[in-house]
Amino acid sequence: MAQNALLTQFYQPLLNHWSKAHGFRTLCELTCRHFALVFGVEKITLAVAYKSHWKIMLDMTQAGIQFHLPPLVFPEHSDVPFHQMHKAVRQHRPALLHDIELNPEPHVPRSVVSHTQKIRLLLPLVRRGIGIGCLTVDLPDNAATRQLQEDDFLQLSTLLAAELDAFLLNASIQDEHIGRRSAERELKISLQEQRHLQQQLQTLHDISFQLWRAHSMDHMLFTAVDEAKKHLDIDRMAIFLFEEGERMQGTYGTDLQGNTVDEHYFESAIPDMWFATLTLEQKEYLAIEENTPLYHDLKQVGFGWSAYVSLWDEDTPIGWIACDNLLSGMPLRDYHRQILKQFGFIVSQHLVRRRAEEQLIRLNTELEQRVSERTQALLQANEKLEKISRQDPLTEVANRRVFDEMFAEEWRRAERHQLPLSLLIMDVDHFKHYNDSYGHAAGDHCLKTLAKALSSLERRAGALFARYGGEEFVLLLPGQDQQAARYAAKRALYAVQALQLPRENGADSAPDIVTISIGVSTIIPSSCRTPGDFFKQADLALYEAKSKGRNQLFVA
Repeated sequence: MAQNALLTQFYQPLLNHWSKAHGFRTLCELTCRHFALVFGVEKITLAVAYKSHWKIMLDMTQAGIQFHLPPLVFPEHSDVPFHQMHKAVRQHRPALLHDIELNPEPHVPRSVVSHTQKIRLLLPLVRRGIGIGCLTVDLPDNAATRQLQEDDFLQLSTLLAAELDAFLLNASIQDEHIGRRSAERELKISLQEQRHLQQQLQTLHDISFQLWRAHSMDHMLFTAVDEAKKHLDIDRMAIFLFEEGERMQGTYGTDLQGNTVDEHYFESAIPDMWFATLTLEQKEYLAIEENTPLYHDLKQVGFGWSAYVSLWDEDTPIGWIACDNLLSGMPLRDYHRQILKQFGFIVSQHLVRRRAEEQLIRLNTELEQRVSERTQALLQANEKLEKISRQDPLTEVANRRVFDEMFAEEWRRAERHQLPLSLLIMDVDHFKHYNDSYGHAAGDHCLKTLAKALSSLERRAGALFARYGGEEFVLLLPGQDQQAARYAAKRALYAVQALQLPRENGADSAPDIVTISIGVSTIIPSSCRTPGDFFKQADLALYEAKSKGRNQLFVA
């Protein structure tokens, strides 16, 4: 009778309040309070199957009632052996375990603990044949509680199981809703970043095209720094190129106001800093450090993120791209890493290409210069050779080859235009005797002196004075008639006589000086005469001048 009264005292107010309670937490707290009020319970634990693991959702101690959401992991040393709870859940029936001795709570000294015996009530919470939780109640061991039966709590087990199932389902729905909203938010952010990344990749393509169109290495480096700052969400950027001897040279960078400036003045040894180790020794393409000191001309000017992109020519490092967020403090975005790597690859390609082009241009320029010099030398040599081939080496006047070419050409011209053509053949009188008497050196000197004097007599266009052979000279006078030819021959005679070159056994009229004899002939060419006939006629005139005593002219 007392047992029924105790259960009624427990169930009646509990069920009255149950229908008015809002939420599973309130029901659990209500249940704990009634266990404490009716049975004097001090410890209750609710374990639930949460996301494939058993965890603690509620525990009541002397310190109070604690509801945990999300549930807590079981502590390493629990008062409730897991095998007891598992056995009750597997049997789908409440269980009463007698003579249970509890361990003291961690905050209670062992010296003040009375090791009283307890009766442990295990209420499995089962829905649709599946265990979803277990309520563990440590009842005091007394006469009233020893009369309790396991089936006395079937109704409570059923009610709690239904409420827990609804609560877990609602929590699962809320988790799913929150997860979906979170996923949608992350997807939205991801899509925004993807769109921004696509825009940045298109910007990289546009920058690459501008670098390709740059008219020089200097212009290309300026464009790379200036355009990257404008379009890649970077505050400051600078490009450094490596030189021999582990040194680096500045190119273009950014001042403290964000302007692109010439930094070719900057030169230093490659610094032994964190980014050098990552990019050069470990061959990383990108080194980034956040919340780090930022520098300008090797002086610290602030804090923020700093990135160094290594530039490579195959396996050889050729430089760095340094960038940071000094001016705006913009945080580092996820896409920055990919964009900076791509930008470094683009700049590396253009640097290598531009260097190869400039080296090829230098080689071509050097080759063209050498070819030009060789060509000029060859032209000069050809000119000299041509001059030698057309000049008499002794007297330095035109030779017979030149005379033959000019004679034929002037003959055709005179024949075509029916103009007069005159020819003077000159021969040094008794020159063999002069050579025999004074020697060949004197003879050569004599011929050179005569050639110099005679070559300057006739300056009119087309006139040609040449050495024909030995001591014989010719003077071709295109467009000049017989009278002009006679006058030219007289001037030649007088010019030689005026030289007063001494000798013995000369011409009869001037035996003590060198003299010449001249044959003169003039013709208007026609088809019935040939150049050979004309030359022979002048030669016969020379013969007549010699046969008449030399030192005179004869006109044929």
